[in-house]
Amino acid sequence: MILIVEENRILRAEAVVACKGSGYATVEASGGADALEILEKRDDISLVFTSVNMKGAIDGVQLAVRVHAKWPKLAIVMTSGIVNLRQSLLPHRFRFVRKPYATKPLMTCFKVLIESEHREEVSSPQWSS
Repeated sequence: MILIVEENRILRAEAVVACKGSGYATVEASGGADALEILEKRDDISLVFTSVNMKGAIDGVQLAVRVHAKWPKLAIVMTSGIVNLRQSLLPHRFRFVRKPYATKPLMTCFKVLIESEHREEVSSPQWSS
């Protein structure tokens, strides 16, 4: 399940269509506070896709920081047409994609991040008592 956080209704709808076309289920939020509420209630989110620039008390960067602190295994992809983040400065399983983005490379990015979560789970040691 991918949580799409974008205040622009049209861009959010386009991201939903792209995700569904690639076989991903989605849930939507129009802002950071809504996204945090969704994350508190659900345990099936694998990736958060958020715009950096959003109105309200919690923008995309603040959302990413809070998500990473509380749910460190979640993958996060941030996007902006205004700011540019250096990938080398971002934590593991974070990606930055510049707007406007092409949906095919974006879906490939999502796939790589989601699959990396599953590889980590499989490669984790299984302790038995």
